[in-house]
Amino acid sequence: MNIKVLGCNGGVGPGLRTTSFLVNGTMLLDAGTGVCDLSPAAMEAVRHIFFSHAHLDHVAGAAFLMDVVYDAEGSGVTLHGTDTTLDVLQNHLFNWALWPDFSKLPSEEEPTMRFARVEQGVPVDVDGLRLLPVAVQHTVPAVGYVVQDGRATFAFSGDTATNDSFWSALNALDQLDKLIIEVSFPAEEAEIGAITRHYTSATLAADLEKLEHRPELLITHNKPGFEAKIQAELPGLLKGWAVRFLQRGDIISI
Repeated sequence: MNIKVLGCNGGVGPGLRTTSFLVNGTMLLDAGTGVCDLSPAAMEAVRHIFFSHAHLDHVAGAAFLMDVVYDAEGSGVTLHGTDTTLDVLQNHLFNWALWPDFSKLPSEEEPTMRFARVEQGVPVDVDGLRLLPVAVQHTVPAVGYVVQDGRATFAFSGDTATNDSFWSALNALDQLDKLIIEVSFPAEEAEIGAITRHYTSATLAADLEKLEHRPELLITHNKPGFEAKIQAELPGLLKGWAVRFLQRGDIISI
């Protein structure tokens, strides 16, 4: 599998893009502002978007992608998410008020965009990949994903705080090669981490004690302004782990 990091920041700023990962050129895990750096041709190649949840920093790029691929040849783009996530996208984004409803354009019979419901624990097969939605803990209903191609396995947490469900699902796997995991705040920001339900360096280190695999850890979603503190303290808290802090434009091969 080939994963391109389009966005891996917990906010925007010069050179910062929010969460989106392009897998094998045709599938997105989340569609934050990083999507907007794709060329029109690269956008037109996308056939599936799997959303972890409906917060703006994970969905905003989908609106602009649809605008680009509207008149492209092909079967359109399928948006995968939980009932809650799809409800938000349909009623609050693609609603004709904030943005056009591309599930009805150019026609309801041949739309640019389709919706497909995912359920926790029920795998979805697309483009030679199997994606398993896994429950996590955030301020809104959210899932992470396990992605497999029959040879390798990686997992993506999306946004989450301390939980048991994600780690139990990972422990049930035969293998886990890489783990894309969020850390939004340094350890000293425990209160805001708890309020917003994001990992801090310390809470991630504690939860990793639950994991029976030893994947490479790919750290994402540092909030702007906290990057230096997180990157200074996390390796000391995760001694013995292979840790990589993701950057926009990185390529991950599995």
